[in-house]
This record gives sequence, structure tokens and C-alpha cells, in this order.
Amino acid sequence: MTLTALLLTLLLTTVTLLLGAAVLALLLTRPTWCGPVTGALAAIALMATVTGVLVAAARG
Repeated sequence: MTLTALLLTLLLTTVTLLLGAAVLALLLTRPTWCGPVTGALAAIALMATVTGVLVAAARG
């Protein structure tokens, strides 16, 4: 695995974990925001999946 792919994976993992923690804190303080936040989380998960597939495909 190239250094670029490793750095991209590390960055993606870090951002996803930070956003997950922020979303959890938000939902604990404002439970009425569950709908919009769930949609945003689904979009983040989709982006993470697409990036992972691209890295795997580029790796061969």
C-alpha cells in the first residue's frame, strides 16, 4: 500500500471518528435533530465507502 493511500485512510478514519463523536454529543443534547443528523451521517458513511472502494481498486 502506498503512503498516499495510508494517509488517506488515516485521514478518513480520523474525520469519521471525530464526526461520529460530535454527532453523538449533538444527539444527546438535542434529540429532535435525529432526522437531519441521520441523513448527514448516511452521507458521510457513503463517502467513506466510496473512498475505501477507490483506494482498494487503485491498489489492485
